[in-house]
Amino acid sequence: MKYLLIAGAGAAALGWVMPAYAQETPGEAVEALYDVISGPVGEARDWDRFRAMFLEGAQMTVLAPLPEGEERVVTLTVEDYVERNSERLSQMGFTEAETRRQTHIYGGLATILSAYEATRADTGETIATGVNTIVLARQDGVWKVASLAWRSETEDWPVERAFEARH
Repeated sequence: MKYLLIAGAGAAALGWVMPAYAQETPGEAVEALYDVISGPVGEARDWDRFRAMFLEGAQMTVLAPLPEGEERVVTLTVEDYVERNSERLSQMGFTEAETRRQTHIYGGLATILSAYEATRADTGETIATGVNTIVLARQDGVWKVASLAWRSETEDWPVERAFEARH
């Protein structure tokens, strides 16, 4: 660890840019993603760290279940997500925790199904369960998010369905 700090200080002195919170494995990238958006009431998230975790041009997509069984699809840029959620996440406090994961790796590409449970810190209420589909790409030795899509669980689409073997 001491060598890492010295190397980091040396790189900074020379003007090199080192990746912020480099994720060396797909699992570390997923864990960092949950960590960066979670926090207590009144705590601002580290949005610079969040932005650094995504490839340039990455997209975020939410499928919002509608009462008649259809889904509303909303696609966001990373900046859209930050603008829409920074104040709200800080005000209520929010923790999103992974409950299950399935990972497929093919070279520098990883596709991860990650079940989650989202809890409000101000009330302790679980506000959502669902599945994130995360596509990661390894760029310069660091795993970054290429796309992130999620959907909340409903009676017709329980989380377990995402993990069933299908052929």
